Amino acid sequence: GPVGSTLATVQCRRQRNGEGVMNRVPPIVDAFVRRCVRGSVTRPRGTLLQQRGEMRLGPDGPWRPFTAEQTIEAHTTAFVWHARVRMAPLVTAVVEDAYEGGRGRLDANLWGLFSVAHARGIDVDRGEAERYLAELPWCPLALLHNPELRFEEREGESEHAVVRVSIHDHPEYPDRADTHVDLTFDPDGDIVEARTPNRVRGDVVQPWAGRFRGYRDVGDGLRAPGAAEVWWEEDDGEPFVYWRGEVTSLTWR
Repeated sequence: GPVGSTLATVQCRRQRNGEGVMNRVPPIVDAFVRRCVRGSVTRPRGTLLQQRGEMRLGPDGPWRPFTAEQTIEAHTTAFVWHARVRMAPLVTAVVEDAYEGGRGRLDANLWGLFSVAHARGIDVDRGEAERYLAELPWCPLALLHNPELRFEEREGESEHAVVRVSIHDHPEYPDRADTHVDLTFDPDGDIVEARTPNRVRGDVVQPWAGRFRGYRDVGDGLRAPGAAEVWWEEDDGEPFVYWRGEVTSLTWR
């Protein structure tokens, strides 16, 4: 079928380029895509999803409800997340988190008019690229169609299967490992966690992770997690969960 043909094409291309195991699609990733993409799919650009949930700025901060729309690209490393967050009665923040053209950005405005956050720079670029990699379960065809991705099966690090997915860093990045996220698979073959040890938070580097749950058929032959939560790991090892939400709609685009 179309998915199998696409997989064969991608695997052959990646094996011929001489970059070894890091540029092949591992069998467990192949199986995951086959579980999540069913029937005929005519080369979509990516996915469009609607979300609702709540987020907070600090461990002791109040949870703020949000609604969001997000596009995730299947053929290149790019996404745009546009959210409306209720900060207080009659006070709404408009937030846009994105990675496009190799650059990341984070902007927040009150009522869409008054800027309260405007983040750019190398660390933002890297952090937004890591977000794209972590959210691949919401655009599973990117695991096959995005030629920028590289894969490495990690052995002996967990009782579950772990695959590291990474992209090449641009030369301005500091001398750390390539931008990467480790994807953890449960015994059924679903991606249930994404983690990276070196995402920048303010002026420090901290482990950052997210957990997926509630895989379900969402229509159009697409199966995806229905909910997720995201956290930073504090210095004392305790998780600071700052984002939790559910997907209300997910379609190809």
